[in-house]
Amino acid sequence: MEEKGSVWKETLNYGIILGLVAIVFSVLTYMLDLTFKTWILLPSLVISFLVLYFLLRSYRDHYNNGYISYGKSVGAGVVINIYAAVITAIYVYVLYAFIDPGLADQQLAMTEEKMISRGMPESAIDAGMAMQAKLMKPWFTSLLYVINGVFFGLIMSLLVSLFIAKKGNPLLDEEEPVKE
Repeated sequence: MEEKGSVWKETLNYGIILGLVAIVFSVLTYMLDLTFKTWILLPSLVISFLVLYFLLRSYRDHYNNGYISYGKSVGAGVVINIYAAVITAIYVYVLYAFIDPGLADQQLAMTEEKMISRGMPESAIDAGMAMQAKLMKPWFTSLLYVINGVFFGLIMSLLVSLFIAKKGNPLLDEEEPVKE
C-alpha cells in the first residue's frame, strides 16, 4: 500500500509555479506601465484561474490516481495559493523597497486623484491620504498581498474544485484488506 504524503509537501512545487506565473505577469504589467490600470485585473484573474485549474488537475492525477474529493481539492488549492502568496509578497516587497521605491508615491497620487474626482471634501482627502501614506510601507503592502492571496485563493479554489473533483467508483477501486 502506497503511503500518502503531506499536502504541504505535495503542493510545494505547484505553489512555486503559481507564484512564478504571478511574478512574471506582474513584471510584464510593470514594464508596460499597466500596474495601476483597473482593467488588468480581468486578465490576471483569468490567468490565475487557468493556472490553478491545471495545477489542481495535475495534483489530482499525480498524487491521487486521478481522483480527488471536493474538500481535498479545495484544501490543496488553498495551500498552493498560500505558497504563491508568500512568493508574490516577497517580490512585492523587493519591488516597493528596492526596485521602484517611488511606486508607493505613484499609487498615493492616483488615489488622491480618484478622491478629488469623486468630489470628496478637502479635509476627508487629507485625512485619507495621511492614513494611506502611513500604510504604504513595503512590508505592509507585502502583508496585504499574503492576506489577499489567501482569501482570493480560497474563493478560486472553491470554484476551480467544482471542475476538478472526481470521485472513484467504489466497486472498481477496492481497498486492499488490512493485514494484521
